[in-house]
Amino acid sequence: MITIAQRVSVPHPPDIVWSILSDPHKVVGCIDGSRLGEFHDDGSFDAIMAVRFAAIKVSFKARANLVLDEDARTGRLEAKGSDNRGSTRVQGHANYSVEPDANGSVVVLEGRVEIGGALASLITTGASIVVDRMTKSFTDSLTSTCAQLDPNSQNTPGSASDKKPRLAGLFRGAGARTQSSAEGVGN
Repeated sequence: MITIAQRVSVPHPPDIVWSILSDPHKVVGCIDGSRLGEFHDDGSFDAIMAVRFAAIKVSFKARANLVLDEDARTGRLEAKGSDNRGSTRVQGHANYSVEPDANGSVVVLEGRVEIGGALASLITTGASIVVDRMTKSFTDSLTSTCAQLDPNSQNTPGSASDKKPRLAGLFRGAGARTQSSAEGVGN
């Protein structure tokens, strides 16, 4: 099982941050290697995400359900799926919130992911490194997207902080801080 506990500082007002985190179409734009699939009548949707674990890139397809509390700026995402070969299964949930702080907002994320099947031990062994790398990349993209929506932002369209981070950007924080704790335990 992988346990995720993240606190991400974003230098923009909570309303702007929430406007992104409450919209799956905008969130997927902040996660490298992800895209949305079909939306279903029950409110769930398909999500696809490619994740690199060491030298192996694994694509997961999951059915997700998102429940939002707009007033409290909180959400719960539940997902269940498998890799593109069907040999590794994932099931998890994440609770998140957007809270005001002195520098703008803090996004708090807590969740668990259960993994079973052929790649479970590889994935859980490297989980903390992957979670940290993905969090930094997501935070950079979220901050950049917020800057485009924030009329008080000092970023101008086309500036360096306005561009989606590339692979090198996964290993450095640009404009946002993260505090993380991820723990992977092999099955």
